[in-house]
Order: sequence, then structure tokens, then C-alpha cells
Amino acid sequence: MDHRHSEKLRDLMLGEATLRLLDQQRPLNFASLIDELRALAARQTDEASRKACLAAIRELRHAQVNAGEGLTHRTASDDNVIH
Repeated sequence: MDHRHSEKLRDLMLGEATLRLLDQQRPLNFASLIDELRALAARQTDEASRKACLAAIRELRHAQVNAGEGLTHRTASDDNVIH
């Protein structure tokens, strides 16, 4: 499978997990998305779809780490507001 197709499949799995959470009126955050993607991966019979779920989990974890780093490296100028 080529890289572009695997990225599309990863995005599709992430979208499916997101819609499932919204449909069930569950919280939408990193932890709930990762949990839903794990469950989705476990239900997959297609290896490519299962790998796409795992790739989406890796991407979310990477984004979560980056978001955390962004919060710890704030500067005083980040709080400046122009009125």
C-alpha cells in the first residue's frame, strides 16, 4: 500500500472513531479518541485498517506530547492581548 493511501485510511479511521464518540455523546479528547481507536483496531479484520488505527494512535500521542510542550514553553508575551 502506498503512503498516500495509508494516510487516507488512517484519517478515515480517526474520523470513524471521532464520529462514534460524538454519536454516543462521549467526551472528545486525546484519551477518548485513543481508547476508541484501540477498540476499533481490535474489531478490524483487515490488517491495513488495523494498522491505520495504530498509526492514528501514534499521531494522536505525538500531537498530545507537542501540545504539552507548547504549554510548558510559554513566554510572557503569549499572554499579551491587544484591545
